[in-house]
Amino acid sequence: MCGRYTLYHFEDDLDTLFGVVGLAPEPRYNIAPSQQVVIVRQRGDGGAREAVSARWGLVPHWVKDPSTFKANLINARAEGAADKPSFRDAMRRSRCLLPASGFYEWASTGGRKRPYHIRRRDGGPLALAGLWSLWQREGEPLLTCTILTTAANAVVRPLHDRMPVIVDAAGFERWLDPALDDPDALEDLLGPYDDEALEAYPVGRAVGNPAIDRADLIEPDAG
Repeated sequence: MCGRYTLYHFEDDLDTLFGVVGLAPEPRYNIAPSQQVVIVRQRGDGGAREAVSARWGLVPHWVKDPSTFKANLINARAEGAADKPSFRDAMRRSRCLLPASGFYEWASTGGRKRPYHIRRRDGGPLALAGLWSLWQREGEPLLTCTILTTAANAVVRPLHDRMPVIVDAAGFERWLDPALDDPDALEDLLGPYDDEALEAYPVGRAVGNPAIDRADLIEPDAG
């Protein structure tokens, strides 16, 4: 699964990777569910990519009342998303990327959960595959999103059996294209990420508190 992640790369790094001018969010070191996050999507009219803010935790467009919708849809299993009522419409027409610098996972060590930060070995940013949904009735629209997950690669597997789907730049155009509505044509983008490209290291347990968001959360911790 993916329940926490980071985004602290510089504007130039993000603009270059995602092709969105001015993608410069404030550095964040403990992004948690229900918070507002940045997503990159392509407008349905065939226009350019855009970066918008969405709440992490997808609310399907057919829900009658988001305030009573209890499902915590922060993740969607990539293998079955095209068939699940909560995700199938978005999987066909409303795919997005979530810019990230890394993500956290917890492993059981000596009866305690220990957090790890997973990031690219070369220090570059990541693009997590996501889905977005727009709920709108009377009043303000509600834009929400979820992160797709897949089987863990060799780096993440000692910590958890799932990991977020990470899309390489070569796959961005297909993944974001709203005209490509056949999920089967995207299956090759949804597997585990290259083992050699990622690294994982332990960090302090303070990251377990979503109210804490500071740069030292990603510093290696030997204790």
